[in-house]
Amino acid sequence: MSDTIGDMQANLPTSTSFRQSYFERDRIEADRFEDDRRRRSGMAVALVPLGIAMALIVHYTNIVVTIDDADWQYVLHRPNFVNILKLSVAPFIGGGMAMLGAGVVATAVAGREGRYLPLVLTVVMYTLFLPIIVGLLLPANLFLLDVTGLSVVEVSIGEALSAWIWGTPFFVLTYTLTGFKQALWAGIGAVVLAAAVFRFIGPNHAAFSVRRTTAVTTGIGLLTVLFIMFGPIGVFEFLFNEFRID
Repeated sequence: MSDTIGDMQANLPTSTSFRQSYFERDRIEADRFEDDRRRRSGMAVALVPLGIAMALIVHYTNIVVTIDDADWQYVLHRPNFVNILKLSVAPFIGGGMAMLGAGVVATAVAGREGRYLPLVLTVVMYTLFLPIIVGLLLPANLFLLDVTGLSVVEVSIGEALSAWIWGTPFFVLTYTLTGFKQALWAGIGAVVLAAAVFRFIGPNHAAFSVRRTTAVTTGIGLLTVLFIMFGPIGVFEFLFNEFRID
């Protein structure tokens, strides 16, 4: 009888074992939250190349639309690629910042596991962020070209500085108000491409790798930009007609 009681007492959980189980549970929870945070941030990072690609496409198309608005005899053709490249700093940086911000906000609010909500929220945030950020950066891009002597228009540094300071607020307002439609197109395009990638190597997969997924989205984004800029003129003409302000 005494042996049985001794065995039962020996099998009773002690305060030390209770503490160990709590510590183990806390460790598992901490690891789970850290893994979720890593996957959410990885999803936002993987979206960035697509955000840059779409911003470059929007900017490329907008330049041609602006030329068309200024010349009623304009016949659609591809603009000088070197000049486009000079003006691509703003959409490159702005597109990346807009998509990173959109991805961070969307995954923080909606998580990463939803099938539609995180991506829809990403489109909404990107649509809001893109015209504002690029609108702020474009005057700085033009000012940099003027200062370095790469601008196609010769102006003094003083004139360039004055135009940058006094022209930026109005330019940002105008660019933002007229840029939401293009930004919405860009956001939808980026998210559709991202959804296709995430279906196979997205953040909800067990073997998710930020580097591998970002490399894939970078390749797809680059191919998309090249296709629009150098591919069939009919595709570019479709975007041109959609972006025009009638």
